[in-house]
Amino acid sequence: MKNQLLLITLLFCFNIRAQQSYKLGPNSWKYEKIPTGTISSHSWESKIYPNTVREYSIYIPAQYDGSQAAALMVFQDGHTYLKEDGDFRVPVVFDNLISQGKMPITIGLFINPGHDLGAEPPESPWRVSNRSIEYDEVSDTYVRFLTEELIPELKKTYKISDDPKMRAICGISSGGICAFTAAWFKPDQFHRVLSHIGSFTDIRGGHNYPPMIRKSDPKDIKVFLQDGQNDLDNRFGNWWLANRQMEAALKYKEYDYRFVGGEGKHDGEHGGAILPESLTWLWSDAVPDRVPSGVYPVAEDSEEKKLFGGETRSLSKANFQLGRLGKEEGVRNLHHPTHEQILIVKEGSIEVSLEKETKIVGPNSVAFLLPDEKGSIRATTPTASYYRMVYIAKSKTDVKRGEEEGGSSIIDFEELSYRRHVRGGVRNFFRRSTAMCPYYEMHVTNLNPGIKSHEPHVHSATEIILMINGETEMEIGNELFRGKKGDVYFIGSDVPHAIKNIGDKQCQYFAFQWE
Repeated sequence: MKNQLLLITLLFCFNIRAQQSYKLGPNSWKYEKIPTGTISSHSWESKIYPNTVREYSIYIPAQYDGSQAAALMVFQDGHTYLKEDGDFRVPVVFDNLISQGKMPITIGLFINPGHDLGAEPPESPWRVSNRSIEYDEVSDTYVRFLTEELIPELKKTYKISDDPKMRAICGISSGGICAFTAAWFKPDQFHRVLSHIGSFTDIRGGHNYPPMIRKSDPKDIKVFLQDGQNDLDNRFGNWWLANRQMEAALKYKEYDYRFVGGEGKHDGEHGGAILPESLTWLWSDAVPDRVPSGVYPVAEDSEEKKLFGGETRSLSKANFQLGRLGKEEGVRNLHHPTHEQILIVKEGSIEVSLEKETKIVGPNSVAFLLPDEKGSIRATTPTASYYRMVYIAKSKTDVKRGEEEGGSSIIDFEELSYRRHVRGGVRNFFRRSTAMCPYYEMHVTNLNPGIKSHEPHVHSATEIILMINGETEMEIGNELFRGKKGDVYFIGSDVPHAIKNIGDKQCQYFAFQWE
């Protein structure tokens, strides 16, 4: 009977790569500019599971320096989550998300199930002798193995947080229910759960979880479940229905949870394809609340409004707004005593007055003001509109640096030279330092129809793409957005992105970066 149960819990490995409908997105790709963590391999003979040995690996992010306690995430069936050409590629995803600030600095513990010391070596990590015993059992035994054996071993070398909200646990199939079981019995050790095609079925009592959840006081855990409609259906249960029952029970008890269903089978393709988004949600309340990457639409008749605001990697606060100005309104003050600001003319004609110069400029022209610079604007056409970003850096303000690099200025778009290239052309505004930003760059690109500016790439600078005209599609992380004239794309630091002209004419857009 034990062998039959083991075969059932291992069935998913025969279906891996069976479907091709789910693809890994840019957040699962390697980039030269992203700091890369290190991986070491080890083995362990357990006392809680006597006469067994298991392989495990440790991922240490490049950002870990031991000065502060790191978060911890444990993966069952660690080999499948580590595999460089597999469905999940967790170290690559960790590298990207930690660099983007979407996860805390997190040590990864990747554990394979135990194997009988007296048995023949297994054909593969899926066929070890102790997998079902460790993973499918509805008890605290496995989580005690983690908290009494392996985690203390890690803490001999690495500084790891004891806060359960800084700990997560993940697994696939039987490893998925195992992850939930660990948090269920020890919510004081693991707050975050990620289950891929979890086996909440009648193998060793896992089908009892939905009624247990409904009848118990809510536990302080956050749960992400993934499954597909073509998952297993056999004498132990229907995996899809079992996961939907889990979803319903968690909803009934008002847990902080998310369920993502799909068309997949009992494999890792869907879970791997959405892993970056799953981890982003799972850790969202443990990282700074930064401006979300995406598109911020602007309707043709939009009134004055704030398009986005908040923290970026280098700015403690940034507000980007659309402003409108009528000729009869007279002068509007731009002065801010502590914040730097930039203004981009959208439509109409505006007279910009700074302490050192006054100039009337039209669409796509730019004015930049250092902190405490006195400035004002007034419309010289019946109406005018503009974008304005006001911001303050996390680092110390260096007004002298800003002044030495050119100070406050007005740049007339019509005075810029246009350089053609094979994809279209470019006009360069500036590449400089400011009081707030050591790196500050802006240009306007003309992009020919039907092509990308480049394949998805990353850079440490935060970026705004502001559409002047045309229609575009922007890959940002693993998501796809569309933007038209006036819309604003925001791309956070180290987030993969690429823009494509989907119209039948040249499009034109600002690219504005800072760090």
